[in-house]
Amino acid sequence: MKRRYSIFGREYGSDRDVELAQCDNNPQAVMDGLMRKTLTIKHSVLETSKKQSRVRKYTWLRIVENS
Repeated sequence: MKRRYSIFGREYGSDRDVELAQCDNNPQAVMDGLMRKTLTIKHSVLETSKKQSRVRKYTWLRIVENS
């Protein structure tokens, strides 16, 4: 029987967990790509060239083996 994995994560600023992906082989490769995703947060709405911050898109990620 094939193993199937699900990757769950929590987006920045959210309080719920969502299933981001399912994969058959190597879930670590998919998880590495998800950990590299970032968001740009602008601190001023009116002036676009002012201060910006980069934060990770997902605050935590988890691999779950489906049965």
